[in-house]
Amino acid sequence: MQNDTFFYIPIGKYIAETKTIDGIDHWSFHENLRFTYPGWVCNLVSYFLFSSFGFKGIYIFVILLTMLITIVLFNTLLKSNKSLILSLIWTIISVYFSQGVFAYRNQIYSFLVFILELFALDGLLERGKKRYFWILIFLSIVLVNVHDTLYPIYFIIMLPYLAEIILSKLKIFHLKENYKIKFSNFKNQKYLILLIIICIFTGFLTPLFGTAYTNMLECMSGVSTDFIMELQPVNLLDTDLLLFFVVISIVIIGFTKTKIKLKDLLFVFGFIVFSLMASRNIYFMYLIGTVSVCNIFAEFIRTYSKENFLEELDTKICNSKILIFFIIFFMMVYSIYNFSKKFVRDYVDDLSYPIEATKWIKENIDLDEARIWNGFNYGSYLELNGIKVFVDSRSGMYCEEVNEGVTVLVDWLDVQNGRVNFKEIFDKYEITHCLIFNSDIVNQYIYYDDNYELVYQDDIFSIYEKKNWRL
Repeated sequence: MQNDTFFYIPIGKYIAETKTIDGIDHWSFHENLRFTYPGWVCNLVSYFLFSSFGFKGIYIFVILLTMLITIVLFNTLLKSNKSLILSLIWTIISVYFSQGVFAYRNQIYSFLVFILELFALDGLLERGKKRYFWILIFLSIVLVNVHDTLYPIYFIIMLPYLAEIILSKLKIFHLKENYKIKFSNFKNQKYLILLIIICIFTGFLTPLFGTAYTNMLECMSGVSTDFIMELQPVNLLDTDLLLFFVVISIVIIGFTKTKIKLKDLLFVFGFIVFSLMASRNIYFMYLIGTVSVCNIFAEFIRTYSKENFLEELDTKICNSKILIFFIIFFMMVYSIYNFSKKFVRDYVDDLSYPIEATKWIKENIDLDEARIWNGFNYGSYLELNGIKVFVDSRSGMYCEEVNEGVTVLVDWLDVQNGRVNFKEIFDKYEITHCLIFNSDIVNQYIYYDDNYELVYQDDIFSIYEKKNWRL
């Protein structure tokens, strides 16, 4: 579970019951905020899973999606570098370091689409299978309905292939036999150009109609990029696997005789730069760029080992029934242990989300009239429980970049960081109640304010009520 998981459910319920996506937010008490429903299919699925099976259903569904991503990544690696053992090792490493993707968010769908896109592009261009052309069009339609914010990434993944095709056609750009960079023997090259042209328009094949072309820019702008952790730039020395990818790529390309395909070179260094821009982008390197890194590593081994070394190693492993049995047994025991341990746990962390405080609010406060100040990370949990919020983790919606003249997120940050007197902001938004962490700065001020009284407190959260707020 993750913050987004909780507000997906009420949004999905609204779509299912009203059969509409009206572009208006209904879950905060601010009026007429524009909200674009970037993953309406994910919202619907989360609602049906939760209403039928509860959080356990969502948990199991995430496990199934994770398994599918892992299988598709392994097969993509295997088709690309032709080594079973390297594909297996690289899959395990990449999936392990990509654990942040495997929560019920839009990203778990979009990364599955991107890996399938990579598999299909190799099938169309490297293996010459024309049926992948139609699969790629279908995947673009899926993406625009499960996570339209990342729709531009669908074209970015095509760019290294397109660049290699264009450069291979230019007479002024010929690679000599002794160059370290080589061209791929792409087939169906005209299909890629046609595919890009068609997919430019598939972004309209959604009830949202057109938001796929603007959402990414809106999300990358605004004050939310200054404080949300996953939008912060990456320090290369703090990311072990990314640093390893950078080092191994530079060493092999710069200091060995290994020949590298141009599209792999563009993929690796393109996604390295992309990863350094924001921490959440790092998963593009781990789950997509890893295919090209593995290709480079495989070429290095083939260059400096005896002929057919990797193929012989794969054959020995496949013929080793004891080794295969051990791997399967270990994975099954480890998986069952983790599944059984987490299957009986509470799916909402009471240290991060106000479980008991929420129950108190629903039993003691008139939700039709109250305007509750709340924290950024647990606003979605309140929405799940039918409580309208001041702010939640749909950060862009509360900024001027999306809703003109709206400064909700800026005002929330100013209060949280003690930059303004909380009473000014509370008066501006006519706040009647305040649900906060006991450790919040505002708690130190409001506790001594005569206009507010403490009406609920537990070890983590406090609730304050404005005196005579109904008058």
